[in-house]
Amino acid sequence: MFENVYNRYMLFRMRQRDIANIKGKCAVCDLKPLSNAQKAEIQDFYQKLVGQKVPTYWHEYFYSRNGQFSVRYVPTSLYHTDVIYRLNNYQLRHAYVDKGIYDIYFPDVNRPATIIKNMNGYYYDGQHPITRAEALERCRNLGRVVAKPTQEGMWGEGVKVFSVDQGMVEENVTIEQLFEQYGRNFIIQEAVKQHPEMARLNPTSLNTLRVLSYRQGDEVFILYVVVRIGRAGKSVDNETAGGINADIDLTTGTIRDCAYGTPSEKRILTTDVGTTLQGFAIPAFQQLVETVKKLHLRLPYFNLIGWDFGIDENGLPVLIEWNRAPDLSQTAHGPAFGEMTETIFEHIRHLKNTMLR
Repeated sequence: MFENVYNRYMLFRMRQRDIANIKGKCAVCDLKPLSNAQKAEIQDFYQKLVGQKVPTYWHEYFYSRNGQFSVRYVPTSLYHTDVIYRLNNYQLRHAYVDKGIYDIYFPDVNRPATIIKNMNGYYYDGQHPITRAEALERCRNLGRVVAKPTQEGMWGEGVKVFSVDQGMVEENVTIEQLFEQYGRNFIIQEAVKQHPEMARLNPTSLNTLRVLSYRQGDEVFILYVVVRIGRAGKSVDNETAGGINADIDLTTGTIRDCAYGTPSEKRILTTDVGTTLQGFAIPAFQQLVETVKKLHLRLPYFNLIGWDFGIDENGLPVLIEWNRAPDLSQTAHGPAFGEMTETIFEHIRHLKNTMLR
């Protein structure tokens, strides 16, 4: 009983946080107010869909950013408290998303090569236990590598790109000190050498593809794919670090028209390094789509998943991570669930009536 009360309280806090967040975004963007008729249309849609009215801040914000009005935008407050909580198994989230066990769930999938990993304070080389001293020795001299937490992080927090020379990570910082900074539950992997075409978007960051997939029964649907591009000189591509997002046409595998960055920015037609976005072709796009559909079926407790893939130098999709509660890219793509919105909410209603949380 106490756990249920606590969960409801946390969901309430999350809803309040989401509303405060979108109000902040609306305050700094060139806001285009919704008409009374548009607001009424939104409320009529959601009243029929979920039996309640919803805040219209998100509809107004996305409409202001991309010029596309739709009643099907999913308010983040509803998404976090009702959608993802129903579609995905909340209790199992930590066990499954741990990057330290990707080699168990995805042994046959192209992934960055792992140097060492720490799980619950124990060091491993692959699935073989090693001592801390052995882990340090393996990391004494390394080319370009990436260290990151294996437990759920947010927006690239804790990700560090570096090299090691004779035990020194950078001036006055040793690899042992880096281990101490991470403590436990972290992984060190070789940096992905990305495809030359992907590097044309921005050479200093691994420019990744966020794929949102939805499972119903034994069928997996790709709801959207966006490419996330780093800014000039940056090593990460996520939006909170200033990165930009562009929507991909699922039929052609090319960028539709433009990208979007921070709330105060206008539509972006070229990357910081001058590459035109519209029509840019993503290498190995159909292979990426088929890979995601195959992998989603391995995760039966999660019906909605956000996948992050790079395209390596050999033109192969490489799995960076998967997310059990992915942020929705509705500025770049439009309504996250598109024409499947009603279908997905019907699925949620079914789960709500048949599953105990």
